[in-house]
Amino acid sequence: MSFIQDLLKPGGGVALIPFIRMTIMLLLLMVIIMGIAGIARIHMLVMGFLSVGLLVSISMFEKAWNDVHRSRGGASSQNVSGAGAVGRSDKEQEKTD
Repeated sequence: MSFIQDLLKPGGGVALIPFIRMTIMLLLLMVIIMGIAGIARIHMLVMGFLSVGLLVSISMFEKAWNDVHRSRGGASSQNVSGAGAVGRSDKEQEKTD
């Protein structure tokens, strides 16, 4: 499969996390530089706060993704079909009655 097809298949967005993280870090760097330069300081403060929030949320998502991946015994990402499959188990349900 090509790289684009890997990114577009369900659950393939996880491969974009390093790219997203670097993009937000560059945004944060530019916001800090513009804030120091005195360009729209209050707006740069708000954008900086939001950028830090995005970085934290991406880190939390990556940690949760790795926990789910580890709990499945390192199953390949081909067995995971997106966010809806996070809580799903492929094991047969036990009868409780």
